[in-house]
Amino acid sequence: MQKKKFKILPEPSLVTAIVIFIVMYGLLLAVSPFERNAFAFSNYVVLFTPLAIAAVGTTLVLITGGFDLSVAGTISLSNVMAATLLTKYEGSPALIILLIVLVGLAIGLLNGLLIVLLRLQSLAVTLASFIISTGIALMLLPAPGGSVPPEFTAVLLDSIGNIPVALLVLIAIGVLWSIFRRTRTGSALFPIGADRPAAVMSGIPVNRSEITAYTVAGGLYAVAGLYLTAVTSSGDPNSGRPFLLTAFAAMALGLVSFRGGSGNAVAAILGAASLMTIPKLLFGLGIADFWVGAFQGLIILAALGIPAATGYLRSKTVQKSSTGTALALPEPPVPANDAQGAAT
Repeated sequence: MQKKKFKILPEPSLVTAIVIFIVMYGLLLAVSPFERNAFAFSNYVVLFTPLAIAAVGTTLVLITGGFDLSVAGTISLSNVMAATLLTKYEGSPALIILLIVLVGLAIGLLNGLLIVLLRLQSLAVTLASFIISTGIALMLLPAPGGSVPPEFTAVLLDSIGNIPVALLVLIAIGVLWSIFRRTRTGSALFPIGADRPAAVMSGIPVNRSEITAYTVAGGLYAVAGLYLTAVTSSGDPNSGRPFLLTAFAAMALGLVSFRGGSGNAVAAILGAASLMTIPKLLFGLGIADFWVGAFQGLIILAALGIPAATGYLRSKTVQKSSTGTALALPEPPVPANDAQGAAT
């Protein structure tokens, strides 16, 4: 009996995200000689790591068909907590880090319970979480300030040989994503986002999977806030606000579907890397900073247009193929009655 051979092919969105990143980073290296060394690469990876981690969290939620605006508030709160508690309780950094991650998980869990069990709109619930978390951050630290132990910053921003610790963290997240998506809960996220009623009728654990997605997302936002604290070495109650837009922009460059049902966390990480490349590229080209937003928007629109263009070309190819097949079809046989009449 002949065994079937299965080919494992990468997702089209992941392939496209890889191509976009290679093109963007290749252009950066071409126009900026200062980026062609190990130190510059390590600094580059460190800068986009908080955004990449946050984008993975929002990707999980977006796959289920929801939106999570609490990313900004959770990052602000975890940043402020780290900047105020790590120095105050310098002897227990592991416990403080665990506490911050647990707070992020709790925020995500609360979001999931309200959205899934009470059937509230994800935009409304996560917006409320964003406002509440930012308010608590303002109470803990009314103005930018605070500090972190040098050891905390050194560990997260250091390199092992020429490999940044930040890159190892992102690789670990990518591996965990690959494992998670193969579990029953992880694989359930995609049919939930594509067609929730059909997923319910199919016996998929819809509620559990959605709540898990929001919970894990909250934990990732807390980790992103911790990494942001290491980068800035201080706290700011409004530090998470820029992530409210950039996290979704990174997902757009990673071709994560905003309609739900599809997406890849690794592609979102690459999208964050590509997004961080744009200001560096414009600086290398000598273009003023105020053009950064415009160029980011144009590149995001171009990335979003790739699936549409691909679908259009594919439909044209199928149409031409079907037309050619129709022309090659043989003439239909003459009915028996008509054949007898012709013979007579």
